[in-house]
Amino acid sequence: MRLWKTGEVVDTSTGRKVEKDKNYSKYPPRPIPKCLDDLRISTEAATGCMFNFCLVNYYASGSDSISYHSDDERFLGSLPAIASFSLGAKRDFLMKHKPVAPNDNVPPPAETKPIKLPLASGDMILMRGRTQANWLHSIPRRTGKNAEDGGRINITFRRAMVKGGTENYYNYNVGSGPVYKWDETRREMRLWKS
Repeated sequence: MRLWKTGEVVDTSTGRKVEKDKNYSKYPPRPIPKCLDDLRISTEAATGCMFNFCLVNYYASGSDSISYHSDDERFLGSLPAIASFSLGAKRDFLMKHKPVAPNDNVPPPAETKPIKLPLASGDMILMRGRTQANWLHSIPRRTGKNAEDGGRINITFRRAMVKGGTENYYNYNVGSGPVYKWDETRREMRLWKS
């Protein structure tokens, strides 16, 4: 198990720092900024769940979306808890049951209508237990006048439980790319110059 809270890789069972290996030397974990770490600590207190890394996504307008998926990556363990915050423009969060594998002895169940949760700025959804095993979720595109309602930031807290799979996930979601920061004056994400 790994803990990325401070930007150092730590074995969560012993608390000892893990020396860099070939997988982490190319994409070293970045520390969670204080403002997000404060939110993580508050989220842990409110939910009773423990989190050790954060993923932030920016949706520039209602035209940005993410299709149905589940966050069931192996490194999150079998029953992951994911706290997802929505900041900015209102967006719909859709959930639907995962399709059931066909079985010759049993007719397929009737497809159920997706659940729609309208998320306002500051709302949080906590997905835990069998949510990722049984459900898919998405943020659909907004159309017409609603497509330009403004940007949305999604902050998710997760807990890495298993080393296997973390390298590819980190490479795909973070990599060695630039870091951005919100520019209040220009009302947009700008390259962060530290």
